[in-house]
Amino acid sequence: MEDQVSVNLNNTKFKLIERSRGRMKIQIKFSKEEAEGFKNFCMIKPEELADEMFYKQIFFAGCNTMTEQIQAMMKEREAELEKLEKQEADIPKTKPKKKSSETPVTGSKDESAKE
Repeated sequence: MEDQVSVNLNNTKFKLIERSRGRMKIQIKFSKEEAEGFKNFCMIKPEELADEMFYKQIFFAGCNTMTEQIQAMMKEREAELEKLEKQEADIPKTKPKKKSSETPVTGSKDESAKE
């Protein structure tokens, strides 16, 4: 039987602090349930890996995954735009018809109702 770990981040608070020399500090505040889920997730950490390094790897793995998803969405959008451009190029450009110099024949309402 496989165990599944689920972390819901709906109520999680993130705090980003810009530090000197281009450094950054990220603080994540979990609810009690979220903290429990994260602790359970961290149980899979290899013993030879330091906690801090494990957290960094989790963070950057998430960043890499999101980058890949965004790139895939951009490629899909570019393909859609190219397809639309090709469709527009295939539509024949029609010139507006010249108006006839003849006057159209119209009957009175009474005459057209009789027909």
